[in-house]
Amino acid sequence: MASAQVKKNLKFQNKKFPTSLQDEVKEALSYFPELWQTKIDFVFKDKIKNAVMQAQPRVRTLFKGKKTRTYKIKISRELQLGNMTKPIEEVPHEILVGWIAHELGHVMDYLDRSSFQMIGFGLNYITSKSFLMNSEYEADKHAISHGCANLIIKTKNYILNHDHLSDDYKARIDQFYLSPEEVRSIEAELDSEG
Repeated sequence: MASAQVKKNLKFQNKKFPTSLQDEVKEALSYFPELWQTKIDFVFKDKIKNAVMQAQPRVRTLFKGKKTRTYKIKISRELQLGNMTKPIEEVPHEILVGWIAHELGHVMDYLDRSSFQMIGFGLNYITSKSFLMNSEYEADKHAISHGCANLIIKTKNYILNHDHLSDDYKARIDQFYLSPEEVRSIEAELDSEG
């Protein structure tokens, strides 16, 4: 019993997150035991350009070494739905867990990169559409390999089928992220390897 409690506490030490999203953050983190020791801050932002969530290393920790780096996952306070907004906490639980799992996939992708590789990654991410697409695919692949395929698909379907999300945002998701069919294909491939 004591060992289970220690493991539970390990998962969430080094993590900061809004109380209103603690259930979703904790559930998403439970799929990623490799991140139990990783410092991650989940922070609300009023607006994130072209995104609802965004994972990145904290700049002040970028040159401290891979093991001591801190990451932040920015989360929009509100989801823009046409002319109205919806508090992010009102998005269905599974959808938020899937969104967060995708961002944790980015953190997994960053773990073994040096500081200079991270700087190059950031520059390529904002200047190259093919690099951006590959980065988003890799984040999804990490989430899929950690057992989050169903959550990723539910999140994609929520976005692509939501009547009030902008067509521009849906087109971006459609262009740069794995489709539900591609998620299933990767999941099947991973299952056949394991």
